[in-house]
Amino acid sequence: MKSFLTLTVTALLMTFELICGNMGLSLGLPVFGAFYFAVAFGKNYGLWAAGLSGLLLDAIYARSFMPTAIWMILIVLLAEQCALRLQRHLPVSAILGGALCGFAVFLGNLLHSLICRTAFPGPDIWSMMIFQLIGGIFFMLLMTLLFDGINFRCNLPRFKAVDKPRTFNGGGSRL
Repeated sequence: MKSFLTLTVTALLMTFELICGNMGLSLGLPVFGAFYFAVAFGKNYGLWAAGLSGLLLDAIYARSFMPTAIWMILIVLLAEQCALRLQRHLPVSAILGGALCGFAVFLGNLLHSLICRTAFPGPDIWSMMIFQLIGGIFFMLLMTLLFDGINFRCNLPRFKAVDKPRTFNGGGSRL
């Protein structure tokens, strides 16, 4: 079930990223999904999602060098280590992880545009940085709420650390 959810969500986020990327806006949505899966399911699921989506993005855009897969994997490793050290029962870990991923996506876009001499995705540097930070925070909180609810219903591990075990008894019947 974890593999199916990881593959499905990664494919969905890749589709949204391709649509936005073709309009000139690089959001880095697969990075946020890979970060979520790295914290919730384990490092292997996040690295697999980041590497696969990075390789596919580079192949679709016909890049001779595959930088996207490398920096996506590095972002997921860094953000996952930071999130696991925080108290995950509070939304602070999702906020800081989303901001860290958003800033890393901004730096990746900036470095790619400087090295490859391509157009920067956005009007200017400062507005793109603020957009990536706020968008990362918002998207990570939204994704955490949505997928933690799905994982709760499917009895899968969640991003948010919970101290209470899950029970399905429904309170029992009184006769």
